[in-house]
Amino acid sequence: MHYFPNTCASLLEPISLAFNYGFRGCELSEIAELVRQHRAQFLEAWNEHFGEEQS
Repeated sequence: MHYFPNTCASLLEPISLAFNYGFRGCELSEIAELVRQHRAQFLEAWNEHFGEEQS
């Protein structure tokens, strides 16, 4: 896997930081808030693209 400067990934269930390369703490706080605010849209787009998880 290749990483680029200032790259991070967040998990949506539960919301958490998966990894961070280059972002400062204050920037990660802003990113986390955006993830919280738009979580429903991210999950909807994920499920539309990959399909909903079957139990």
